[in-house]
Amino acid sequence: MASSANSEPSLSSRAMLCGISISMWSAQKHDREASEEIATRHGAQADAGRYHKVLLPKRALAEIRKIASEARSDHYFMTLPWDDNGYRVLPAAAYMEHTEKMRELANQFTPAVESLVEQFEQLVSEAEVRLGGLFRADDYPTSRELRSKFSFETRVMPLPDAGDFRVALGDEEKERIKREITAAVEASLQVASRELWQRLYEAVKHMADRLGAYKVTEEGVEHPFRDSVVINLVKLVDFLPKLNVTRDPELEHMTEQVRASLLVDPKQLRESESVRAETAKAAMSIADRMAIYMSGYSVPTSPLPMMEAA
Repeated sequence: MASSANSEPSLSSRAMLCGISISMWSAQKHDREASEEIATRHGAQADAGRYHKVLLPKRALAEIRKIASEARSDHYFMTLPWDDNGYRVLPAAAYMEHTEKMRELANQFTPAVESLVEQFEQLVSEAEVRLGGLFRADDYPTSRELRSKFSFETRVMPLPDAGDFRVALGDEEKERIKREITAAVEASLQVASRELWQRLYEAVKHMADRLGAYKVTEEGVEHPFRDSVVINLVKLVDFLPKLNVTRDPELEHMTEQVRASLLVDPKQLRESESVRAETAKAAMSIADRMAIYMSGYSVPTSPLPMMEAA
């Protein structure tokens, strides 16, 4: 039986690597003849610019692009940075929520592509009129080719684990490589942890700035703020514990400070000057403490006072 000292789950058991791959047809085409014609007309060199034709109106791909944008945004929110190859760290605690969200969006993506395919011939006919002399039939794929230009895929793979390295090498060389694997994983996760701090800091600082700028005058409200100032912070604070894969106790503490002091009803913030002022003050205080910590200093652990309802 493993000793208590070894009972702590490994990082590779608390997280994995996840990437999403979304391919889309751009519906744009470089027109060499038009580019040369424009350059000649203006007495410019042939390589002075490139003319790109918009083959379909924006509305034709609007829904597909919206779904893809939401998928990328949600994927980045639910994961942490890893490398430049498209993979990000997905904590095991966030796996089911991430999987369900990507499945939901993939199930929207496919029908949206099918809708485009069904309308494609009509859209090409309309483009012939819209583009006039710039229209070229061979700029457009067939309906079958069009469908193949769209894809939505999620890929998952394990985090590198030094314990899984079993290549037949000398013991000394094997241990050196294992140490390098462990160090590389820990360094990458430290970068991921810092991004969490940055996310929380930016949301808190944004609230402090927006509430501080808000002003009621005889003429009305100057520098109004949207409900999203609070809503986005609530979303982040609720999900952040799942992302804290390194189990950073300072980050846990700061998250609870934000939860206790800043999650105030936007309506109350607008209606009560005292609540707004105290919340802005608390937000700036937390942001300042986070900035100090992120610069390499420790954060004071004394709790901030709870907000009182107006």
